[in-house]
Amino acid sequence: MGIKLIYSHFVKNDLKAINDWYKKIDKKLGNNFIKEFRLKINFIKENPLSFELRYDHNRIVFLKKFPYGIHYFYNEEKNIIEIYSVFHTSRDPEEWKTRK
Repeated sequence: MGIKLIYSHFVKNDLKAINDWYKKIDKKLGNNFIKEFRLKINFIKENPLSFELRYDHNRIVFLKKFPYGIHYFYNEEKNIIEIYSVFHTSRDPEEWKTRK
């Protein structure tokens, strides 16, 4: 059985705000952001333990071309990945914890 992926309701809002921001600058930027986000999600699904533990058993994977990190938790027993946030790297990392 494959890994189940669960998104916090904050993620949808994060992605919309980020995508809207980049599309105001250039439509291609918005599309490129979404493509890179999807690639990282697929990588997380294939390699959920490949990123270091941070913040109370949570992990972060950073996008290469955009200043954002995907915050997630992997429950090995249940084989579930919970995506909590897509967070700009300049923001206080303590803020995303309120989203759990």
